[in-house]
This record gives sequence, C-alpha cells and structure tokens, in this order.
Amino acid sequence: MGSARNGQDGSMLHKLLLAGAAPLALASCGGATVLPDATFLTEPASLTVAPRRTGYADPIRNYTARPVVEPADWRELNRSQERG
Repeated sequence: MGSARNGQDGSMLHKLLLAGAAPLALASCGGATVLPDATFLTEPASLTVAPRRTGYADPIRNYTARPVVEPADWRELNRSQERG
C-alpha cells in the first residue's frame, strides 16, 4: 500500500512540474515585448514652475521623555479617572 502511494506522489510531482514548466517554455518561444516609453515619469510636470524645496523636519521635535516607574495601584488610577 505504501509503494502505491509513493507512485501516485511521483506522478503528481511530474504533473505539477509539467504544469509549471509548460507556460515558461511557451513564453520563451515568443518575441521580446517592447516596453513603453516611461521617460515622462522622470520629467517635471511643468517646465515653468520650479519644484518645491522642502526642509528637514526633526522627527523627535515633540519628544517627551517618560522614565520607567514602578507600576501604581490600578484601582487608584481608575478612581482618579472616574467621571465625577
């Protein structure tokens, strides 16, 4: 019974390889596709308007240091945040 199963697995592997290799083989028979002209992607949209210059923005400008502290009693924290 184990050998029959191995035979089926091998057959299935061959079918998968054939299914994967067939499109590659057929695609290689065709001519090369000419790519479209994409130079417009690197050119400015308008030659009369200068590009905007952006300055450096400090990513940690509004950073607030919060040192590690011992955990507080969560019941007290809840009471302090209750709506009064």
